[in-house]
Amino acid sequence: MCNFYSIAVFLLLVIGTLFLPSACVYDNEEDLYGGSLTGCDTTNMRFSVEVKAIFDANCARCHVPGMPSYSGIPMNTHAQMEAFAKSGKLVNRINSTANPMPPSGLMATCDRARIEAWVRAGAPNN
Repeated sequence: MCNFYSIAVFLLLVIGTLFLPSACVYDNEEDLYGGSLTGCDTTNMRFSVEVKAIFDANCARCHVPGMPSYSGIPMNTHAQMEAFAKSGKLVNRINSTANPMPPSGLMATCDRARIEAWVRAGAPNN
């Protein structure tokens, strides 16, 4: 009888471990923030083309005065964007996992890399 209970307990332990939840760990940038820099061209980023398009798609609804969800932080002109970029706040905010911008979640990795490249180039008005 003791032998039967030992075998039953052993089988329950083995079968039970098969159904334990497993944890996935996402500890690299691509898994955490999505996207990849493969195929992401960050050379010669232009405010009037690439940066403005990213801004319009991700930021304008909160950073253009007159928009329904205007945040009070205007960034709709090059001068306003340049000041924010050169202060270091723009790159910090678009990469913040604690308080992401936009609030719905971080932008695609490539879009953030393009903005960072524009900032590193001096945030030119081109």
